[in-house]
Amino acid sequence: MPLVVQKYGGTSVSTEERRQQVIGKIIKSKEAGNDVVVVVSAMGRKGDPYATDTLLEMLKSVPGKAPSDRTKDMIASCGEIISSCVLASSIEEHGYAAMPLTGFQAGIQTNNEFTNGLVEKVDTSRIRQILATGAIAVVAGFQGCNVENDLVTLGRGGSDTTAIALGGAMNAEEVIIYTDVPGIAYTDPRIIPSVPFLKSIDFAPMYILARTGAKVVHYRAIETAIQFNRPFWVRSTFSEDPGTLIGQKGEAPGGLFGISLMKDLVLAYRKKDPCKLLEELAVNEWFYRQHPQRASVILSPEKVWKVPADCQIKEVSIITLQWDPEAGITPETVATALDSHGIVREAYFPVPQGGAWAIESARSKEAILALYRAPLHKRTPENREQTSK
Repeated sequence: MPLVVQKYGGTSVSTEERRQQVIGKIIKSKEAGNDVVVVVSAMGRKGDPYATDTLLEMLKSVPGKAPSDRTKDMIASCGEIISSCVLASSIEEHGYAAMPLTGFQAGIQTNNEFTNGLVEKVDTSRIRQILATGAIAVVAGFQGCNVENDLVTLGRGGSDTTAIALGGAMNAEEVIIYTDVPGIAYTDPRIIPSVPFLKSIDFAPMYILARTGAKVVHYRAIETAIQFNRPFWVRSTFSEDPGTLIGQKGEAPGGLFGISLMKDLVLAYRKKDPCKLLEELAVNEWFYRQHPQRASVILSPEKVWKVPADCQIKEVSIITLQWDPEAGITPETVATALDSHGIVREAYFPVPQGGAWAIESARSKEAILALYRAPLHKRTPENREQTSK
């Protein structure tokens, strides 16, 4: 039988009504002749009884020294385990056999990095045994175990990583990440409500966008998909929209694959940084630049105290663009679009297949609107030749 892996996020399983919609999709796939593996997140968001953040807050209420990361992982994993048991029982109420599994029982083996583990190996034998009986496997996402059999969680977006790792290891026909949005948007729809959702986008631009502010899929999950060469879908639980296929070259409206935004950051710069003291503070490896005029870095506000005293500091947002190399877009055409709206460019950072600009935080929405509407690509023979070099 073909194998389909479906993952459902916390909002998708947060209420009985929503869980019934989830079960409808699971049963539909099963009745289409597929083996089905379901990966689930904890139910709801912070404040809901079994959400991950709610469980972690229980530890914070205990007086005394802070708990170890190992202890945090033990309690954080409970939300997904509860979710898998509730969903499996609900599936059985509809007449279909289902087996809930922890990440450990599902064969997810990790390194020793508590709270932010990496998947090192997937033993699919237990899941295959369950599927061979005709049952649906319902796996608690976001978790695995190390060689000492300690429970290790996979960090933010960990349930997506679980689904993609299982799909890759089991050579699934499809891996589908179900969430509360209908796919990957060209930019944040909270800023531009009419923004289109992409039919597909390749791994490379999606990885950059995820690391620079796009939040639908965590970059760790995309790394796992690249490792297994496993394209996957992002779809809405609450509609029949086809969603976005990640891992296949897709559309580039206006020459762009997407625009991402990171807010509440700090730009620090100084004339020289001979020992690269600023580099270790960077939000990621792209957001440090040393050039003849000055050395610049983008960092989180919590690290400002580490900045050398001779640095200048500004609060900024970062806008990152990913563009089609054939479109004729250059850093200069983007800079011109920002300049035409009087948006001050505080710093520029090259990123693979695109660029990132630090601007004043108060104008981030205006900047994205300007770039969304601007004709950034100039399809002349000259710049087509230039971008191909």
